[in-house]
Amino acid sequence: MKSHDWRPPTLTTARLVLRAFTDDDAQPLFEHARNPNVTRYTLWEAHNTVADTMIFVRDYAILRYLEGTAEPYAITIAPDPRPVGACGCFWASQTHQTMELGYWIGEAHWGKGLVVEACRAVLDFTFAEYTPERIQARVIEGNEASARVLAKLGFREEGTLRRSLLRCGKFEDVRIFSLLHGERA
Repeated sequence: MKSHDWRPPTLTTARLVLRAFTDDDAQPLFEHARNPNVTRYTLWEAHNTVADTMIFVRDYAILRYLEGTAEPYAITIAPDPRPVGACGCFWASQTHQTMELGYWIGEAHWGKGLVVEACRAVLDFTFAEYTPERIQARVIEGNEASARVLAKLGFREEGTLRRSLLRCGKFEDVRIFSLLHGERA
């Protein structure tokens, strides 16, 4: 467990700054998190109020940081400090050296390669800092854009977990992808 004020290091790419979330991020992030098109394939529902987003920023993010996990990162497009999405890797099983990658971005930013750019930086940091053997990612069936992101990052599809996720009262199939330490480009 890290100290109560630990935050993940800021990562920069050609177009992005990836940084820890702060309370000031709730309002600008809400503008994206409330969109049902964005949350169609996420494990969480569209936010109804800024308070919903504040729970993510204050409770979820801070708890992960207290665990010493550099997840979630706020995705910002430099030089604008307002977050447009989130990404990060968390331990799925520390015993088995397996982490999981998750990401999302606001609809106005789809199709621009920003998620691939953000995830590549996070993967580089994660493999160097935490040295997992495996990073996996789950994609709800039908989310072809997310599957393309993973393919661009070098992930391999392993199969489908049939009806493995109960979401909004409906069972969903989930495709599983992975990238092993030795497979990195």
